[in-house]
Amino acid sequence: MLKQIALLLLVVALVTGKKRVKDKAAAAERVREKAESVDREKVRDRAENVDREAVKEKARGKGGRFKDSFKKGKNLSKKKLLTMTTDNLPEGIHLPTGQKGVPKVCVDAPFGESPGMSRIRRNAKDKFYVCAFVNFQYGVGEDKGSAPYSAENVDMRFGLFKKCVDKINKHNRRYKAGLETSTAGVNFFCDMTEDERNPTRTDLSWMACLVKWIINLKMTDNLID
Repeated sequence: MLKQIALLLLVVALVTGKKRVKDKAAAAERVREKAESVDREKVRDRAENVDREAVKEKARGKGGRFKDSFKKGKNLSKKKLLTMTTDNLPEGIHLPTGQKGVPKVCVDAPFGESPGMSRIRRNAKDKFYVCAFVNFQYGVGEDKGSAPYSAENVDMRFGLFKKCVDKINKHNRRYKAGLETSTAGVNFFCDMTEDERNPTRTDLSWMACLVKWIINLKMTDNLID
């Protein structure tokens, strides 16, 4: 009888022990899974934070760095710019269509050294060229070779100026790469048409036509005779 009771107690102890072992194992597994879940969440949060920072850095890289070129200060409205008349600016400073104003530093900067101009990439949006365009109008002075600006011609002049800036920046990037021996900069040619840059070209073309017409006329007279 005692042997049977002892055997029964032994069986119960074994079963209980195995259950405790299973419970401990299950508890340990739950703790491990919870820890892994917490770790995964931390990793995910860290990754999301990194992604957000990367997006911010990318945004700053595209626009922020250019904006950082402009110190905080007073802005000049389109109306205010038109009132900034001088002997060389009888109608003030004109802005191209769609532009409302520029920072005052665009006017204060030395001629051809407007903030951020060297960072403008080819065919960028108009807003990136406007500061340099205002700086050009204000600083070109007596050297200006094109006609006075007006609401009718400012967009055309702005288009010519943008192409000039693109060429200057391309040349200077080549200089930094050791492909050019000198740098380039803004000058009074930047808003001029090809004919305005080379006035003698038009005169010579007319002269060539006149000479050709005289020669043809003489040849015709000879044939008639």
